[in-house]
Amino acid sequence: MRDRTETDLEREIERLSGALASGNADTPGGFTDRAKVLMRAESFGPSARVISISVDGGGTATNQPDLLGQAPQPEGPGSGDDHSSDDHKGGDGHSGGDDDARNLLESPGGLSSVKVDDVGEVRVLTRSVDLPEGNRATIRVGQPLAPVDRALEGLSDTFLIVGLLTLVLAAGAGWLLASSATKPMRRMAGIAEGVGGGDLSDRMPIEETRNDEVRRLAESFNKMLDRLEEAFTRQRAFVADASHDLRTPLTIVKGQLDVLARDPHPTADEVQRVTGIVTVATDRMERLVDDLLLLARTEGESQLNAESTELGPLLAAEMDGFAETENRRFLAGKVTDTAVSIDRELMARVISNLISNAVVHTEPGGAIELSAVDRGGWVVIAVDDDGPGVPPEMRERVFDRFARLDSARSSDSGGSGLGLSIVKALVELHGGSVGCEESPLGGARFTVDSLGDGAGLGGFTHS
Repeated sequence: MRDRTETDLEREIERLSGALASGNADTPGGFTDRAKVLMRAESFGPSARVISISVDGGGTATNQPDLLGQAPQPEGPGSGDDHSSDDHKGGDGHSGGDDDARNLLESPGGLSSVKVDDVGEVRVLTRSVDLPEGNRATIRVGQPLAPVDRALEGLSDTFLIVGLLTLVLAAGAGWLLASSATKPMRRMAGIAEGVGGGDLSDRMPIEETRNDEVRRLAESFNKMLDRLEEAFTRQRAFVADASHDLRTPLTIVKGQLDVLARDPHPTADEVQRVTGIVTVATDRMERLVDDLLLLARTEGESQLNAESTELGPLLAAEMDGFAETENRRFLAGKVTDTAVSIDRELMARVISNLISNAVVHTEPGGAIELSAVDRGGWVVIAVDDDGPGVPPEMRERVFDRFARLDSARSSDSGGSGLGLSIVKALVELHGGSVGCEESPLGGARFTVDSLGDGAGLGGFTHS
């Protein structure tokens, strides 16, 4: 607004200088009369401009004589000669040297600001213009800034009020938007707190109408809870089964020691009998603890000490070890001479557990056959027996921890119930898979199969 005011002052001076120079005057007095005529046309109006024209060698004409301490200008042309010498005297005879008037009439060239009583700050533009016949005049146009300041103050108040209302509305809208956006997060936080307290049953509601990040987050969160609930269920079952399997030998040990303690003079045969029973029970607990530690280590394992290994010697070594202690017929099936990339120690444990499982499920003199067949891109290891086999509905569950078939397996056999679970964990660590099916020998066939070429951590693929 101030820039526009200054632009208007520029235009006004250009207009007045053009009008002043366009007359027929050729003397300072003539130009003064012309200036007075122009000033009579510039009576005080809504623009509230203060205009003065001072002709060099002549007088001063203004549209605001009272403001500048001058007597009112007489009517009619030619009157300037009678009052040209009184231009700076007030109507009451006093000198026109009032500070406000002097400041306005003596304002320097260019833009300046002058303080005037009862008017306030006046923005004045002063410019000297050339007139015909070598004459010169100084034109001053002033614009009081009070209306501008009042407009700016009103605009400032308007902006303040509108700004505050906008801020309140924006804060309210932001709160509603944030509340709506974070509602699923708060719901998720509440469910997470419930999970910390042991409640895994609650789930995030899925809005079918939504197809955004919130829905995907809710679905992922629910899947995570499903996996957690399943893992905790397995863990509870595992702890219960492990406690049961450990409690049995501990009960045997405690019972036998109590029997021995009640006899103040036990015989050597009684001590030997109790020692044998306790030794068997502790051996069983030791095997169970070793298997648990192996499972725990396997779950935390991320790397294998893989090396190129021929399966023929590995299978033969494991069969020979069992043939020396078990009354079974061990048969060597087709074994490929292709080398595979495996962790030799862990794979030996896999084969040992499968043979041990076959021994438990076959009668003395029963047949157990080992083979390793090249499928072109990977190798499949198979252990067959002529035992009772595994019912189709149990062929997946048989690899669960402490899973036992009532018709074929019992904890009385001395097994920990973790042998096949260890097999599955070690094979999956290699990137392979395990399976159970009917054997050509009439019993069960357990297979160790790679997932395919280069799958997982190398699997049983060609090295």
